[in-house]
Parts: sequence; C-alpha cells; structure tokens
Amino acid sequence: MKIIPRFRALPVLLFCLMFWATLPTTADAQQCQPGIDAAWEAHRPTYDLLWTTLIPNVTTLTTQLLNTFDPSTYAALLASARSIAAAIPNGRLVLMLPDGTVVLDTSRPDGETPSNANSYAHFLAKSINENQNTRVAPMSAQMFPCGVAIETNADTTGFVESHFAVRLGAHLTSIGAARLSAVIAGPWDY
Repeated sequence: MKIIPRFRALPVLLFCLMFWATLPTTADAQQCQPGIDAAWEAHRPTYDLLWTTLIPNVTTLTTQLLNTFDPSTYAALLASARSIAAAIPNGRLVLMLPDGTVVLDTSRPDGETPSNANSYAHFLAKSINENQNTRVAPMSAQMFPCGVAIETNADTTGFVESHFAVRLGAHLTSIGAARLSAVIAGPWDY
C-alpha cells in the first residue's frame, strides 16, 4: 500500500515539472515594443516632441472619443485633433478604433467631399483612411502593456515620417489609439 502513494505522486510531480517548463519566458513578458529604446535614440528630438505633444492630450482624446456618437461630438473631437497636430511642424494625428477603423485623419480635409474627408458619415462608412492595424506603431501600442509604440518609415509621398502611437484606455480593453507623426529631415538610411 505504501507504493501506491508514490505512483500517485509521480504523475503530479511530472505534471508540475511540465507546467513549470512551459511558463512564459522573459520574451513573452515583453512590456513594450521590442527595440523601442534604440529606435527612439535614432530620432530622439522628433520622438521627444511627439511624446510631449500627444501625452498631455490623451485624457481629452479618450473622453471625446468615448462621446463620438453624433456629428456635434465628432466636430469637437476633430477640433481637438487639429489643435494637437498643429502644435508641431508637419504634424498629423490619426485616431482609430481598436479594430483599426480610422475615426479621423488630420491630413484629410473636413467635410463631406471628397469621400475620404473627415466627417461623421465618412467615419461610419470607414472611408477616411485604410485600416490602421496594418501599421506598426498603432498595432504595437495596442499589443504591448506599456501602451506606446513608435516607427519611422517612408510614406507614399516619399517623405520619411516618425510616428508615435499611444493606446487610449487599458491594455486589451482600449477604445482605440492615437498616432501623432511628423515628417523628419534627411538624410535617411533607407
């Protein structure tokens, strides 16, 4: 009878060892976008400017985005976004929902024309801009617990832009993200 408890303990011991061996590694516990420190250093003046411009406005943007359910509240959100983007040279602010749907893009005109202009109707039609979850910074800001992310890349016009994205709300339950960007001066290493 004393042998049976040992045999019962062996499977439990093996299960515990297997469980311990499959615990998340340090890489799985990554808090921020991998490489963010080195990438920040490469364009520090631009990223510092984007940070100091956007971070103080996160609460306002979050509150206004929560209230964007009619054209009048959309107009107030758009006015705030335009003010933030105008605070830096060549500034552009894009607000998006967690699924990547663009709420507004300050590089677009306001109104009903063209079909990608900033308006409540175009927001509902998802025609302001393409889904932003294909972009590194907004998606990384949503994915990683720290809630901020960056990227610098060439845009479709041939200019190089630095992007700083911040999640609006809690990790895994946010209401979206804001991405502030600015065209940066060359030379570029592309």
